[in-house]
Amino acid sequence: MTNTQEITPVPLPQLTVRELTADQVPPLPDPVKYKAYFDAEGRLPAPQDVQAGHYQKLVLDVRNGEFYFFCDDWRIPEDPDRREDRFPPVEGIWAPFHWLRVPDVIWWTIDSGIPVAERPYLTLEEGNAFARKVAPLAEALLLNLLPVPGTNTYDWSAEAASAGMDIKAACDRHQHPPQGRRPELVNMAEAVSVHPELVQDRWATLDDEQLDEEAEHLNRCGLSHNPAIAEGLGIDPKARHASLVGTRAWLHEHRRQAAAGRPLQSAAAYLTAHPALVTADTTNAELETVPEKAAAAAAAEGIVLLSNTTYVARTHREKRRQEVLDELATYGEARATAEAAVKSSRAAVYARLYRAFAWEERSDGRPAVSDTDLGKLAKVSRQAVGKLREQLDESAAEEATTDA
Repeated sequence: MTNTQEITPVPLPQLTVRELTADQVPPLPDPVKYKAYFDAEGRLPAPQDVQAGHYQKLVLDVRNGEFYFFCDDWRIPEDPDRREDRFPPVEGIWAPFHWLRVPDVIWWTIDSGIPVAERPYLTLEEGNAFARKVAPLAEALLLNLLPVPGTNTYDWSAEAASAGMDIKAACDRHQHPPQGRRPELVNMAEAVSVHPELVQDRWATLDDEQLDEEAEHLNRCGLSHNPAIAEGLGIDPKARHASLVGTRAWLHEHRRQAAAGRPLQSAAAYLTAHPALVTADTTNAELETVPEKAAAAAAAEGIVLLSNTTYVARTHREKRRQEVLDELATYGEARATAEAAVKSSRAAVYARLYRAFAWEERSDGRPAVSDTDLGKLAKVSRQAVGKLREQLDESAAEEATTDA
């Protein structure tokens, strides 16, 4: 969390197996067309049946707990421009490079096909039965996911990840039996129990983004950079898939416990809520004292500040200074517009005054419109109008002299 409002994870539902009906799956690709195409050695156009590929899947909806057999409609060619709209979503495919985030929908490709002697395409009945058979593994995965405190997301545990690997093995054409918990997958809590020195004080005051970066680093490099963990657990840190698991959930829980019930807030959010701490005019020397002042002020309010550094204060000052510069640009534009309007209006006023000056005098010798009246209309003084009239008369006299 980076603000003072706590988010409670949505409880994971109980697993249910949803059975598909005939109208929810496409027909099986035709093996006769498939064979005829390959017998022709490419001389015939490829029917869509040939391009069906591994279109059968097992799907787990983490949010509603549904587990089911699923089929892409192989009759419809995939549109590469609409990959983001496909179901199940690409990000949910079971091919985790690292154990970081749990997608809302996870799916496994069933290694079935016309040329796969060990596992031909499954019929609807076989697919539903396969989902029921694998359901205990999906339930184990679901029950062992770890809620990430302060978020509505989940993290992997070694048990959940191992169950997912067993589902993948079951989907293989050879249908490998489950292996259970993989010893090379180490829960973060287990790592800390045998190597307490792994824990760093700074973790308690990292913001969400920094904490997730730390979780990724531990997940990728935690075992290789901390050989004491493997030694303490008696595992091979170089084994395939060896990794620290559940790092994100553990770090967020560690930070929550360190806060001892106090709300968490990022320093950036706190500085925004307390503008007097950093302004556009704060000096470099003053910036150095901001983290200490902010921490003291936040502590007095019972708040734990996250990522409370001089860098954050400097970034905040730059934002305030940018606001000043943005205001300068706004007012500068307004000033230029106003001056352009004044210049245009002045020229228009003068042009109309000159026209009024040229009008014939009245019968009593007075101007057609007095300087006083012209000044009131033009919003200038009578003297200013009189001066313009004199300048015009002088120019006319000079022209007359020149012409003579």
